[in-house]
Amino acid sequence: MNSLRKTFINQRKQLFLFLKACISTRSLQIAHLFFFILLIYILIEWQHENNLYRNIGYTTRIHAENLSDTSVVKEAMTSINDLMQSRHQLFRGEEIHSWKQTVFQSVDIDLMYGSGACGGYAKVLARTLQLQGLDVRIGQLKTLGYGYGGHIIIEYYSKTLHKWVFVDPLFKLIVRQKNGDWASVKQVAKQFDLYKSQMPSEFKNRYRFDDVRYTNWDKWGGIVKPYYFLSKFFNGKKYADTICLRMYRLSTFPLLFWSLQSGYLIILIIGFLRFRRENPI
Repeated sequence: MNSLRKTFINQRKQLFLFLKACISTRSLQIAHLFFFILLIYILIEWQHENNLYRNIGYTTRIHAENLSDTSVVKEAMTSINDLMQSRHQLFRGEEIHSWKQTVFQSVDIDLMYGSGACGGYAKVLARTLQLQGLDVRIGQLKTLGYGYGGHIIIEYYSKTLHKWVFVDPLFKLIVRQKNGDWASVKQVAKQFDLYKSQMPSEFKNRYRFDDVRYTNWDKWGGIVKPYYFLSKFFNGKKYADTICLRMYRLSTFPLLFWSLQSGYLIILIIGFLRFRRENPI
């Protein structure tokens, strides 16, 4: 018992000496200060962005016909489309991005300038619904003559209908089955001719599709493909085929925050182990 206590006291002493060494010079103090200021800045921007989309979601709940998720999503889709269309008419793709927007590349660029075409509309609506607690995924339609990515839409899981349903925020398009329920993207893909009468002429002429995917696993040289195979092995192909990695990139701030914090802790741990080895007590 005494040996364990002595070991604990020695390790605590080594940790104290290591932390003291970490701020022993002015340059080290400035580096740590800069790092913590950067983390605080990222947290502030993260909170600001989240509140922006939460406010959009809150407003749509006020104006929706009722509080069912289908009514809220329909109102959110319409409001976001109207907002982004008006901003696109103003900026017309001629906007100049700030350094912050260039570096962080978050979805608020699409919202602010009405840019990004179908992908921008999909990301803004997906981010809004995500912060309303809905399960959302962004789909890349396999259109005739183009292949996957010919058009971008979203799907969300409707708790009212108990299934995933198809929503196109660029065309304000919701496809309905004969019973009035919203259709899924797979249903529309399999029976496109049955549903095309509900579609705007531009959509059915340019974006006829027969399949959808949620992640391009070959992107970036296939670096994320092992994740697909692991998901397929443990959870089955059906689950792996519906993973949407783009949902994790809608906001760069949480990714930056946790990456910086994890990297900082790893460096500290490695430094402490090296310090303990070189300075035994």
